[in-house]
Amino acid sequence: MIRVVIIEDDVRIAEINKRFVEKVENFEVVGIATDKQQAYEHLEILIPDLVLLDIFFPDMNGLDLLQHIHRNYPKTEVMIITAAKEFETVREAIRGGVYDFMIKPIVFDRFQEKLKTYQKYHEQMNLLGGANKHVDQQGIDQLLWGTAGERVDKETYLPKGIDKITSEKILSYIEGREEVWTAEELGRRGGFSRTTARRYLEYFVDKGILIADISYGTVGRPERVYRRNEG
Repeated sequence: MIRVVIIEDDVRIAEINKRFVEKVENFEVVGIATDKQQAYEHLEILIPDLVLLDIFFPDMNGLDLLQHIHRNYPKTEVMIITAAKEFETVREAIRGGVYDFMIKPIVFDRFQEKLKTYQKYHEQMNLLGGANKHVDQQGIDQLLWGTAGERVDKETYLPKGIDKITSEKILSYIEGREEVWTAEELGRRGGFSRTTARRYLEYFVDKGILIADISYGTVGRPERVYRRNEG
């Protein structure tokens, strides 16, 4: 069982998170802390595998507690669950070593997916660290990109902001065509915003499907254009 401590000052939300955790197989909530003193006591006594941590507390900052956890409990991972959306907060959490970051309100399906992903990571950590003091590149890649017993298909891996269905839809517009595309043209034809079209076009450039170039048009204004990579 993966032992979870919830650190959340809102008792109602803490109880909801507890019920969510207990719906996921192989997870158990071993404690709930609602303030700084309880948080420190739960960590010291229970030493959980995973902490679900809010950021805003009347008597502490969750990011400070995150640093405390990583200094003193190196085998405990932290998932932040918060209403905070400020970029600096997210960046500080990432730099502080947070395993994952979820914005309130959360829905169970997404919550469950996060826990299942963590479970595979947890199992892989235990497997690699059980008997071996050294790990090879494959083991590192599995920890960073994959899960226990699985190999990541780099051809199908989609980064954040790239959706499989939208990706396939955009590819259907450019497949087999020799024309040159701009983000504005593709967005207009496919019903996407220019920003969305540009993000996917750049993704396809990174994948080697498209080639990007600069066109100066009739009025001399530079514009980024895309065409299929026939190489």
